[in-house]
Amino acid sequence: MTQQPTKKIHVYELLKQAIISGEIKPGEILNEANIARKYEIGKTPTREALLLLSHENLLDSMPRLGYVVSRLTTRDLLEIYSLRILLESEAAGLAAERISPEELAGLLENNRLEAELFKGDHSSASSNQAYRLNHQFHGAIARISGNSRLEKMIGDLIDDLERALSFDPYIADPAQHVEIINSLKAHDKIRAQDAMKAHLNETRLRILKLF
Repeated sequence: MTQQPTKKIHVYELLKQAIISGEIKPGEILNEANIARKYEIGKTPTREALLLLSHENLLDSMPRLGYVVSRLTTRDLLEIYSLRILLESEAAGLAAERISPEELAGLLENNRLEAELFKGDHSSASSNQAYRLNHQFHGAIARISGNSRLEKMIGDLIDDLERALSFDPYIADPAQHVEIINSLKAHDKIRAQDAMKAHLNETRLRILKLF
């Protein structure tokens, strides 16, 4: 039997998606009482949901006012991508040495789904799906590396970029990941590292133009 999410998690997920999609804008103030009234839940789970979002740096606490939706700055992007390039190129190199046929098939299927999505519309729902596919692709390579701490750090960094990546018009472009997949298939460590660096550098430059 599937366990239902708690009220705290339910409100947390609704607010997080609204912030990421841009429905709730950077700089907007969220008041605990107003949120509790809107979602018809108590103040305690509302407060806990807002705290979770502040721990993820999506909200900043403002004493006596509530929480303000934080802004993702150019400096944030540069710092996050600097770390992603270091960590994910290492993960790609490790993955090239140990990837199995089944794991490679999973990456190819992910790329196929990206291709289907890229040919369709570019609605908000499609953007969210594109983000999830991209997250799954990079997360899979981090997992295949065999280093659980590396996997967690990469996942956290991608989460930090979610608001920016979800608006990238090329996030589902299947060509973005083809060279990485081919280098993993060839078990070529150096090529895999170079392909990951090139991909992330290209994405970084594209995202920076949105700011």
